[in-house]
Amino acid sequence: MGVGTIGVGWAVVFGTGGCNVRAYDSQPAMLERFLSAVEFRLTKLAEAGLISEDVATVLDRIAVVTSREDVIRGANHVQESVTESVEVKRDLFAWLDEATPPDVTLASSTSTIPSSRFTSGLPGRDRCLVVHPANPPYLLRVAEVVPSEYTSDATTDNAVELLRSVRMSPVVVRNEIEGFVFNRLQGALLREAYFLVGEGVVTPRDLDTLVRDGLGRRWSITGPFATSELNTRGGTARHAEVNGSVYARIGSARGAGDPWIPETIAYVMDEMNEVLPGGDWEANVLRRELAMIKLEGLRHQGDVPSVIVEN
Repeated sequence: MGVGTIGVGWAVVFGTGGCNVRAYDSQPAMLERFLSAVEFRLTKLAEAGLISEDVATVLDRIAVVTSREDVIRGANHVQESVTESVEVKRDLFAWLDEATPPDVTLASSTSTIPSSRFTSGLPGRDRCLVVHPANPPYLLRVAEVVPSEYTSDATTDNAVELLRSVRMSPVVVRNEIEGFVFNRLQGALLREAYFLVGEGVVTPRDLDTLVRDGLGRRWSITGPFATSELNTRGGTARHAEVNGSVYARIGSARGAGDPWIPETIAYVMDEMNEVLPGGDWEANVLRRELAMIKLEGLRHQGDVPSVIVEN
């Protein structure tokens, strides 16, 4: 339900995972572009050696329908990927709860909104939850599974099992909080980035360089906790002893200030318009995905290590 960037990504994930997929969007123009967008990504994945089946075989599992009644017919999992609006999601989930059998999982791709905000009044609220993917999900193969206080254990387990069956890494978020974990981490970094840029400490372009060529490359091998363990002789305990008070002072100094002021936002926008080629947002998103596909293809061939510590 919803075939924007995330809907396209989910179709690739589920289609390459062997699932039969039906897609629907209330905007006909989005549906018209959907299959070609999926085919293009599948073709690039095949060229990079990241899928073993023929593109045509995967595409045969993915169909477009023109009514929401058709998209849910016979489904055992519904993945909603519509606009980030509580009201829109509340209306859609109310309809889904009434229109689907009670054993169908109803999942939202929302990146920040707890599902209880739009499902708490539903008779079938126990089968509703958030399944929030990283973007694009077919390359960053991790998803947060966020049950609300109403979600049954069986619903959570079914979502986890489905994700694992299509080669995703599910992370169950134990408390339903706004922004979940992925975006809270991302937001913490971005908040400090806006402060540093707004204070004239660094330019947006140079800050992106530090993260892209430094933190980002290291975090693709080890997460922040493993990085702390390996950065200081003596491991996590010594790292906390040496740096903990510094980070605490930095956090206290920032307080609850808001760095998202118009002047800083305009400054960042101006630099990003210089850094990113052209002015077409969708084209730039696609360039990013193609670069990620190429990198993942190298990993798949064994040229780039994916991890040095496995869970």
